[in-house]
Amino acid sequence: MNEKNILTPEEMDILLRSILFAGIRKEDLPHLLSCLKVRKKTYEKGEWIFDSGQKMTHIGLILHGSAKIVRFDFWGNRHIISPLLESDVFGESYAADQSTGMVGIQADERTAVLLMDPDKILSMCQSACSFHARLIRNLVLLLAKRNRILNEKLTVVTQPSLRDKILAYLQAESLRQHRSYFDIPFDRQQLADYLNADRSALSSELSRLKKDGIIDYQKNHFHLIVSKEEFQES
Repeated sequence: MNEKNILTPEEMDILLRSILFAGIRKEDLPHLLSCLKVRKKTYEKGEWIFDSGQKMTHIGLILHGSAKIVRFDFWGNRHIISPLLESDVFGESYAADQSTGMVGIQADERTAVLLMDPDKILSMCQSACSFHARLIRNLVLLLAKRNRILNEKLTVVTQPSLRDKILAYLQAESLRQHRSYFDIPFDRQQLADYLNADRSALSSELSRLKKDGIIDYQKNHFHLIVSKEEFQES
């Protein structure tokens, strides 16, 4: 891990694509970042950005690279909560009240992260900048979005069978990306962890779905040929 506080112009553009900085003008960004006293850190593949059981003191934003939110149960089994891609924000729920994280954040590749003190976000500066007020509003919207994502995962993992879980997940991704051809952010083991399933059982079920003409796939590229509802009606 190394630390460097200078953001490149490309990284500034990535910030503006994030829900947290939506609606903030590019010319206001340097002033806002100075007010927030942000830090930039780079993590290598496999390195923990935050480890489970560690107190989360900062909100993070992926500048480039990718990571995943991971939870380990009592028996050491890994469960992937969600992937983190460029411009995604993490840690806001735990950092807001300085609580101990029940999940870990692990880099999937060399990943640069912007770290922000939540107190600096929630406390207006003396000049009461309008763009700082927008940042606070965006944080509330982000928390609402996070709640929706967790509810969507709950819908997937509570399906009665592995086939139903796979179809529910792929249908949600298809709707989210607005197309029937789409890439998922998981390899097979990660998808198995996300669905709380055995990898070999997942591979077998995917093969059956492909043979039945419901889906097609090549590695992490999928084609949802028949919707879950259409399959159930047939």
